[in-house]
Amino acid sequence: MKATSSVDENRSAMNSSMRPILRVSDILDTMDSKKFTINQNSSVLDAISHVVNEKIASSLVVNYDNEILGIFTARDILKCIKQNSIPSEFRQRRGNFLTETPIKQLMTPKENLVYCSPNDSVRRCREIMFQCKIRSLPVIEGGEVKGIVTAKHLADASFSIKDTGGKKGFISNVTGRRGLPNGTKITEDMLLRKMDRTKKSGVVHLDMEIASFAMPHPFKRTQGVAMSRRLYGADELSSDLDLCEDAHFALKVNDPILSSEGESGKLVSSGECSESTHSHVYLCVADGVGSWRQFGVDPRDYSHRLVDNAKRVIMSDMEHRQLIKHSPFDRDLDPVHPLDVIMDGNFLMSYYVDLDPVHPLDVIMDAWNMTNSECVVGSSTICIATLDKKLGQLSYSNVGDCGLLVIRNINTDVLGYMHQTSGTLGVSTVPDRASGLHIAYLSQQQLRSFNLPYQLGFSDLPNTPNSFESPSDADTASISVLPGDVVILATDGLFDNMDLDDIVKEVAVWERENSEQVKVLAEQLVHKARLLSLEKDRDSPFALLAKENDIMWGGGMPDDTTVVVARVTGSTFH
Repeated sequence: MKATSSVDENRSAMNSSMRPILRVSDILDTMDSKKFTINQNSSVLDAISHVVNEKIASSLVVNYDNEILGIFTARDILKCIKQNSIPSEFRQRRGNFLTETPIKQLMTPKENLVYCSPNDSVRRCREIMFQCKIRSLPVIEGGEVKGIVTAKHLADASFSIKDTGGKKGFISNVTGRRGLPNGTKITEDMLLRKMDRTKKSGVVHLDMEIASFAMPHPFKRTQGVAMSRRLYGADELSSDLDLCEDAHFALKVNDPILSSEGESGKLVSSGECSESTHSHVYLCVADGVGSWRQFGVDPRDYSHRLVDNAKRVIMSDMEHRQLIKHSPFDRDLDPVHPLDVIMDGNFLMSYYVDLDPVHPLDVIMDAWNMTNSECVVGSSTICIATLDKKLGQLSYSNVGDCGLLVIRNINTDVLGYMHQTSGTLGVSTVPDRASGLHIAYLSQQQLRSFNLPYQLGFSDLPNTPNSFESPSDADTASISVLPGDVVILATDGLFDNMDLDDIVKEVAVWERENSEQVKVLAEQLVHKARLLSLEKDRDSPFALLAKENDIMWGGGMPDDTTVVVARVTGSTFH
């Protein structure tokens, strides 16, 4: 992987008038000497003084032998202060957390720490920060720390002296922009402006048409999985979903606070679509890790229990909201104006009642705790997404190599030449220009190493894996979606066998031929992935990645495959 990246970087440099590649070592040479370590027993207050005095945004936590234990950032300190800021009359507090809480309780442990080397390019470090959603990278070489580079260092490195130095740069960039004019003010809250626009032109309320489809590994039997078609035999390929290690759901629940309907939630069958603007949509896929078979553990147990518990968490949240609706605080719980709770004096309720539906990360966290407390042995990847109709956003959390894809139809007459030459996030668009489809968003797939994804799990058996990720390691984000967008959640059985362009092509075919039936697209994608997984003369995405990691693999990657498809719909109200 590094060799490939180096070739690409050098080629890019040659195409830029032989401009040399800027590397981390170049940035370290220009940095002031800072103390970027703090002892593990230092208090939060000591840490605040440290980052202020040193003018740094992060620091490494060390023991008395100067061994690195983890890293903390200014953001970690702010989170700690927020979590402990409820007035004492509403929470029992033991002492002053600023002086009594050691910084090691806030740090990101070294096992989760992401780092770079002095020889890494600035571009690669930017990519690492973007992918991991971090702003600081320790620089490690030969087992020693050379410094910490931040997003600011990387941004500053992209400017030339000519752009920022001297009178010309200052006049061009700063003069006329320093100091706000007298009388500058915010005339109205953004929410009120949005409501005013709604009155004038109407607002689009988003919803989703959802469907799902799954198939087991083509060579799977009750007693296990055959390694090849020859060993599986001449029987028809497996289609028994009871054998599938994947688990999923597509759930629509009516919000009791927004709706007068008595039904608090319901499961949506494939292809069903709700017209209610008072419902919330939750989509989920999970993939049990098959290697547990060698320890005599059924890989289905953990993934299926995790998903069942996730479903219980969502339904329990809606039941809780049902109780809130009939409580004395009902008049204060208008979700459009959550600050009314504080304005009306119900200060305590603003802390203990969450007005928004439960977030995917909280669903995963609670489901994970429930599953592990039940001592279910095994592990699983998982991805959960929900549609925030109020903000027009899709929020998701993903642990491992499941994935989320948003495909959007763009007017090709408007895009013109750009549509022919580029795709979103560096992903090429479908060659069929008439379709206008491109990838608007692609989630990360998290791997410890090749074919070893991040996974949630539990084991109390001897001689079995017991080191797993937690929900805090999840890739979590919110993205804007539009009516007509196609959202695809899938396990790795899809992404290992179909490259992104192939997926977009399938969506284009579906739009032309069966766009009224979302279920058809889910089935189409799963069947296509299975077909490609059985091919031997075509390198699948899995095979290409294997070869990049010096593993000889050809053809497809047969596996359980689950796809949940959602088409975003919209209705305008005045």
